[in-house]
Amino acid sequence: PVLELQKVTDDMKSKNRPKEEASSVVPAAAAPARRDSVLTVKGQKGPKGEPVLELQKDTNWMVENFDGKKDIVLDEADMKQLVCIINCRDCVVHIKNKVKNINIDGCIKTTIICGDVVSAVEFVNCDRMQFQTLGKVHAIAIDKCDGANLYISKESLDVEISTSKSSDMNVNVPDPAGGDDPDMIEMPIPEQFVTKITGKKLKTEVSALYSH
Repeated sequence: PVLELQKVTDDMKSKNRPKEEASSVVPAAAAPARRDSVLTVKGQKGPKGEPVLELQKDTNWMVENFDGKKDIVLDEADMKQLVCIINCRDCVVHIKNKVKNINIDGCIKTTIICGDVVSAVEFVNCDRMQFQTLGKVHAIAIDKCDGANLYISKESLDVEISTSKSSDMNVNVPDPAGGDDPDMIEMPIPEQFVTKITGKKLKTEVSALYSH
């Protein structure tokens, strides 16, 4: 079934909630119990406040602090706008239209599905992510992430993937011999390299572990 865009309604706003729901901050008297809250653990990935899904300044779509929501759909974004997905956990975000850029930051166990992206898709400080493009993506950047599975469409086989300080990354591409309904071939993105000194220069190559 076709999913509809999740909008922020009046009852979702903190000022309109019952007093007992207006804030998720634990009172000072109960401070010791706050150690288990994602709101107070430094560096914890995932939600850090109330969920937000809104267009800001007519340029940035913000998808923030969702937990376990599998049907977040953006079908109003356009190619002049950025999509920022921040501090989400165990979610699925589907971006229907062509957009300028997609930034994913501080998320865990979240799946991103998109069509065309004009500039780049960027992952920063995320864990156990999945990304699938159904259209054309020119560049993907992965920085300080642990676990990223990329599913690349035929239209995006010339994508440039840059990685930094990241681990457990795989790229899945359609089998060229698979015809109209190909299986996906999984390939690991190298994490180990060998550097040799050659005169006044360094020569770095991918480790032989990835040669098979």
